[in-house]
Amino acid sequence: MLVRILAVPALAVLAGCGHSDDSKIVGSWQWRGCDDAGDVTYSADHTFTTKEWPVTYTHQPPILYDTGQWHLRGGRLIMDFKGDSHAAKHSEFLLAFFDRDTFVIRTAEGKVNSFERVK
Repeated sequence: MLVRILAVPALAVLAGCGHSDDSKIVGSWQWRGCDDAGDVTYSADHTFTTKEWPVTYTHQPPILYDTGQWHLRGGRLIMDFKGDSHAAKHSEFLLAFFDRDTFVIRTAEGKVNSFERVK
């Protein structure tokens, strides 16, 4: 009986920790790199919508739209894209939060993007 009484609060604390990181990323964000820029909205149901556009002239379409599912695991942002705008349907990024309005991801190739919350 004592084990059950102690286990329930412990599980609630552990569940709350995972939810806390997820809730930090829920919302709309913008980013801008040297070659491209974009915005993304992460929803509480773990879906996302994104659009990207080139900053410099390229032969890609003017705006790329996509949707998919996201989750956080082990300090990584994991995104599974549904559309055809990304060659890789599954992407994992190292993730670091700076404050409630800024986070940074690093791709496997070492590219770093900083995201600012849209207010």
